[in-house]
Amino acid sequence: MPYVLGIDVAQGRTHAATCRRQGPGWAEPEPLWLGERSPAAASALFVDDEGYLLTGDAAAQAGAQVPSRLLTGFHRRIGDDVPMLVEGEPFPPETLTTVLVEGIAEHAESLFGGPPHHLVLTHPGDWGGYRREVLRRALAEAGFTAVTLVPGSIAALGAHLPVPGPGDQVAGVCEFGNDGVNVTLATASGAGGWQLGQSAEGVAPAAALSTLFALAGAASTSPKGLAGVVFCGDVPPHALPARPPCPMFAGPVPPASAALGAATLATLRADHRGTPQEPPAVETTLLPRVDTLGELGERPPRPPVEITPFELPERTGPLSLFRRRRPLAAAVLVLAAAVSAVVITVTAREATAGPAGGPAPAPAGGSGPAGGSAPAGAPNPVPAGGLGPVPATAGGATPAPAATPAVAPTPTHCASSGEGHC
Repeated sequence: MPYVLGIDVAQGRTHAATCRRQGPGWAEPEPLWLGERSPAAASALFVDDEGYLLTGDAAAQAGAQVPSRLLTGFHRRIGDDVPMLVEGEPFPPETLTTVLVEGIAEHAESLFGGPPHHLVLTHPGDWGGYRREVLRRALAEAGFTAVTLVPGSIAALGAHLPVPGPGDQVAGVCEFGNDGVNVTLATASGAGGWQLGQSAEGVAPAAALSTLFALAGAASTSPKGLAGVVFCGDVPPHALPARPPCPMFAGPVPPASAALGAATLATLRADHRGTPQEPPAVETTLLPRVDTLGELGERPPRPPVEITPFELPERTGPLSLFRRRRPLAAAVLVLAAAVSAVVITVTAREATAGPAGGPAPAPAGGSGPAGGSAPAGAPNPVPAGGLGPVPATAGGATPAPAATPAVAPTPTHCASSGEGHC
């Protein structure tokens, strides 16, 4: 039975859909059951003990036991020169995607009795011509020659708006996933098919529509001027507004919208009408790979090298100021130490000399008026203050009383007759 096949390889799950020939036209697209409990299967491969690759849910179950042999995320790695390794065995990412497509195509062939007339396979929207060409060559080597590669958002539009209307058209796609919502604006001019426009990734679900309307406004299109908005992926409940300003579509199975749209685009491609065009190739510069080195000649002379010393600017902090004034600071420290030593010396001498104003010693051997000593038998002098006579000590000195201030001794002038005055 003639049929076409559409495959959407997403990050976590893979969906597929088919359209069967019905008279002169094609029937409505139908999901192709891939998983054990749901139409979708895991986007995974597993290398068994004999080196064969398991696909889908069987690979995910086997990988739960031996995670080192499980391969995931290879579809987005296409175009990367670094292969994926499983226990030291390299696997190019495009080869792994081809193996996954082969498994789905063999399952469809067992149901419909032959290969599909045409195959439409989705890819991420940021791919350029180089990545698409790498995947196309890998599919051609596996026998898939009638293949069209389209972005996932364009395939989702194909499920509800496969053929744009006349004139310039603008539509939007909101793809819900684990990492947020990928909002994409698509444009069409005439019969050229939908082309990718501006996009935003990782948008919060509550801000998906407002972001899409902002992108449309940047393209000079109002929300009412949109041809439609397609909701696909894991669409939460009540995501569609109650009063939409333009047509909005979610479909009975939003996660399978891209696969259903891919099958619809495959029917157009098989009939050579409304051919979906692939995005324009992005200019890529490829460097030649040199596997073997030729003979190297003599080393060219080294050009002269002039080295200019680089002087660092002086620091302006307090520490740099101290460093610049280091001699002055040293002199200040020495002077301060000298002053401190003098003060300590003077203080120590005063402490050892005793209290000020003590009794003055009498001159040695002095007598008479010149010596300041009273002769024997002379009356003792009375100190100022009227405290009475004070006993004289040896040598004729008269000490001051302990409780009164010290008074200097007053010399006496006495006559030989014993009369005199003090």
